[in-house]
Amino acid sequence: MKKNIFIILMILFSRVYSYVNIHPVNFDKKISGSGEVVEYYLYNGTTSGIKYLFSTESSKNEKDMTSWVQYYPKTLSLKPGQEGVLKVFIKAPRDTEVGEYTTILGVKEMPVINEKEIKSKTSTLKVLTNLKMEIVGYVGELKIDLTIKDLFLKRENNRVDFSGKIKNIGSRRGTLSFYLSDSKNRNSFLLGNKRILINEELDLKEFNQEIKDEIVFKNIKRYNTLLIKENDTTIMKVKI
Repeated sequence: MKKNIFIILMILFSRVYSYVNIHPVNFDKKISGSGEVVEYYLYNGTTSGIKYLFSTESSKNEKDMTSWVQYYPKTLSLKPGQEGVLKVFIKAPRDTEVGEYTTILGVKEMPVINEKEIKSKTSTLKVLTNLKMEIVGYVGELKIDLTIKDLFLKRENNRVDFSGKIKNIGSRRGTLSFYLSDSKNRNSFLLGNKRILINEELDLKEFNQEIKDEIVFKNIKRYNTLLIKENDTTIMKVKI
């Protein structure tokens, strides 16, 4: 079951990120102090072997963290249907200025070439995909701070329909999980995940959806709280 969910996530992210099956597609961690590590999962959904070459390069942001990035492995070969992991560790030097820092994580896809092809004079080195993904880390006690306005929720005919907007007025960006839950947060329903930038405003209509499972929808009708989390930390809790 977990593998099926993973494959679905890979397909969804590949449509957005140049067809490279990689998840997650961000970093968004505190890199001061002891630093942070993020595991990036890759999946080869093709019928041929693929070799991945990883790299980093400076971004256009004046606060660049490229020289602080460590990653393993440098290359990765996956057979058809195989999964692999790239580990990225970033730690800012002591006394680094507070703020958000960026770098470009490069993921280059190339076909695995067999010995016969290597010896062949006609063989050429092909690059299938050359993904360049900006990732962000932050130094200091930067926070996500949300404001919400005109929140309204309608639950009818197996549908969940929102109106209202949420804005990040904090000092950093991040990826948030949105839930409907009971007042004690013992039971909840995941509406979805969204990445929000500084001063970005999200329209809650993005979470409108049909709930096909009757039992799930019956539970949702009893939930009275919009719960917003980053990882396991509650950012906002609003009664509906």
